[in-house]
Amino acid sequence: MTKMRSAALILTLALAGCGIGRVPAPPTVFDLGLDASPVPALPAREPIALVFQAVPSLSDTSVIWRVGDSAAPKAYATYRWASSPTELVRQRFADRLSRQGPVLNERVSLQTPQLQVFLSQFEQVFAADGQSSEGRILLQAVLVEGRSVLGQKRIAVQAAAPTQDAAGGVAALRQASDEAADQLAQWLAATLKPSPRAGG
Repeated sequence: MTKMRSAALILTLALAGCGIGRVPAPPTVFDLGLDASPVPALPAREPIALVFQAVPSLSDTSVIWRVGDSAAPKAYATYRWASSPTELVRQRFADRLSRQGPVLNERVSLQTPQLQVFLSQFEQVFAADGQSSEGRILLQAVLVEGRSVLGQKRIAVQAAAPTQDAAGGVAALRQASDEAADQLAQWLAATLKPSPRAGG
């Protein structure tokens, strides 16, 4: 009996030893990188308040992908965003929109225009054959001033991924984020009155 117990103990220790050195590597972490791409030349505007929301699936750090229009999104096992896509895209939009005027977290008064953005898609989408993919962003924006809705805008952007992996998807989503922010900026310029400072 003692020998059997000893053998069992040795086997247990051996199996435990086999696990040493096999701890999974930490996930690779991505963000949207430095905001270095040029922005459209637009007139200055008055401050706006940015309210940003997204679907629940974009509230964690998963890097999401899917094939075609499949209703079954997946997440890369060994890749993560540095923070949730909701926060990353909100900050990216705030940075780029601030080139035309201040972007606030909340209204200073009811007269401060409020830009309400709802992000419903932020993912890498592969073709059915897996030979190509693109980063897709889909959002709805509503501009409110006082108690009036000045307008609404649906923005859908696709950007081709340079490689068919997580890094390629991130690069495509970075490009799509900047394009979506620039489309928002152009819409705001067409919808809001320019700031008096725009004339010098």
